[in-house]
Amino acid sequence: MHFKYTAVAASLTLALSLTGCGSDSDNSTTTGNTIKVIDGYLSQAEVCIDQNKNSVCDAGELLPTLTNAKGEITIPSDKVGYPIIARAVAGKTSDSDKLGTLGSSYELIAAAGSTVVTPFTTLAVVQEKTLDQVANELNLPADVISGDYVAMKANDDKAKAAHLLARSVTTELAPSVKDNQAAELTATTEKIQKEIDAQVNAGADLDNITVEIDDSGNASSVAIIQSLDTYLKDGDSQFISMNQFYAQDEGIFKVSVSGEGELTVTSKKEGTKTIGYSTDGNTLVVTDGANSERDTFTYIAENISLAITEDSDLILWTKGDFQQSQPLATSYFEGKTWYYLSDDAPSNSKDAQPMVAKMVFGKDKVTITEPYADKQQEAMELPWKMDGDKLFIDFPDGDSDFSVTLYLEDKNMMAVYNYSETRMGVYDLFIKHEDMAKNLYNEWKK
Repeated sequence: MHFKYTAVAASLTLALSLTGCGSDSDNSTTTGNTIKVIDGYLSQAEVCIDQNKNSVCDAGELLPTLTNAKGEITIPSDKVGYPIIARAVAGKTSDSDKLGTLGSSYELIAAAGSTVVTPFTTLAVVQEKTLDQVANELNLPADVISGDYVAMKANDDKAKAAHLLARSVTTELAPSVKDNQAAELTATTEKIQKEIDAQVNAGADLDNITVEIDDSGNASSVAIIQSLDTYLKDGDSQFISMNQFYAQDEGIFKVSVSGEGELTVTSKKEGTKTIGYSTDGNTLVVTDGANSERDTFTYIAENISLAITEDSDLILWTKGDFQQSQPLATSYFEGKTWYYLSDDAPSNSKDAQPMVAKMVFGKDKVTITEPYADKQQEAMELPWKMDGDKLFIDFPDGDSDFSVTLYLEDKNMMAVYNYSETRMGVYDLFIKHEDMAKNLYNEWKK
């Protein structure tokens, strides 16, 4: 078995960073008040002390440490009298409710003196209400929403409902506290609350779901992935390298759990074989005879999951189908900004050269820049259109035109198939949030 392409692995350094270990989250030398940042417990979250009370994390207000695995951080004694802003960063911050890092960035805020920073303290600040008023409107106990509702869940069903509401509300929060609109947030919270009430009446396990609002404004319950073993066992998976050489050379792999501790892997190069596996948090340990690899997933969702190999290659997993395209329309792009992540290496190079293109779509022109390129280049403004189910961007003579179609999507990104002549067989990502694109790019570039 060639582990370069059959096992998705991550270095020990990455594994440690994702679980909140290391100097970034060591608060032991700081004296002051310890607070918790909670959706579930948010680890590797940034925290700012809002000393000028403008609900913005300004220069000089960011603490030098990150939250630990329990969402804890110590506020220095001389700064406890100010509001607290916590920044959940896509591709960096982890939530104890689910595996991997978050797919979207958002900020939470709490008034001075609070021992927790949560979606509920954020609702209170954004809506200019007290926590007692928020609790009354949500029909939840004030002591639950003003404290550690995760710890309370074992003995309190209201805390379970509060926790579900909290993790559902975070998907509707803006990347910056100041960008939240109180009326809009109130309306979406009410929709989420109604769906939760329906789930309670149906006897659902509130710990296993979250509520999402779709583009049409409708609320629905979605299962959350709490363990990698569950993810693997819940139907067959497929994966493909995002490294251009390996994607074209090896193609798509199909994976199924065929027995206790066994995976059956099918590929075009090696056919079908059975290998051993185990899981350790968000790490998949794959064994084939004397060979062993550790595969760490940095983002996990039903349609799109991502993992980083020991060589820092990026691997795309799905419970969907890489060979079944999806409808793609003008509305996906017009007036929107996407971050396009792909391998820009020559097709015969085994070493990926990750790149991110920021694409700002107007009505018929798209402005493209490469924010992380070693040498900054001038922005390109190019014509774009939908050509059937494909996005087509007309590049100048001498450059290959850009043509992709949609295969997989979730709330945070899309996986598209590249129809460029030299890149047939390659899947790339359109990512909504810059933080996610930047963090994936940095890990892949290693």
